[in-house]
Amino acid sequence: MTVETITLRSFTDLSDIRETLIGVYADVRAELLHLPNYKLTTFAERLDRHGAEPGWEAAIAYEHGEAVGYAYANTIEPGNRWWTRLTSPPPNIYTAGPVVAIKEIGVVQKWRGQGIAQRLHDDLLKSRAERYTTLCVNGAAGGGKVQALYERWGYETIGHQQPLSPDAPQLTCMGRPVSHRVQNP
Repeated sequence: MTVETITLRSFTDLSDIRETLIGVYADVRAELLHLPNYKLTTFAERLDRHGAEPGWEAAIAYEHGEAVGYAYANTIEPGNRWWTRLTSPPPNIYTAGPVVAIKEIGVVQKWRGQGIAQRLHDDLLKSRAERYTTLCVNGAAGGGKVQALYERWGYETIGHQQPLSPDAPQLTCMGRPVSHRVQNP
């Protein structure tokens, strides 16, 4: 198992990879699947909704043909519910035009900590026309490590979002320019 054996593939049609995404999600979120917001049926409903939205694109990491990670995003426009669910208005640079919203990033346990999530993230952004990107994170995920990781990738907090489901945690909404270059520490 070496990171050199990982290959990335990009997709713009959900029907080509829907079952693959659901399968790898089940592996990535295995410890959380008992929670209402993380159930496979809930994820599948979100995935179908997101996959039908403009600008949807996914990247999947494979090791010898087996999916070991994924990320997907789509375009959001000013006035999108992504913005209207924030508890306070975000900076105008994010709502003045289309923005790429990263909706999910996940890597299976045995591959975490090897840079695959960042490779998936960067692969999604490399050909995007939008100037800014945004994502939401549960600040408690990984004991705060996930949000800290996004901060190292250049993201900053631009607001907080309360999802519609009462079972879902409050999320920190983060943003940065798409073309941001990560500095190695």
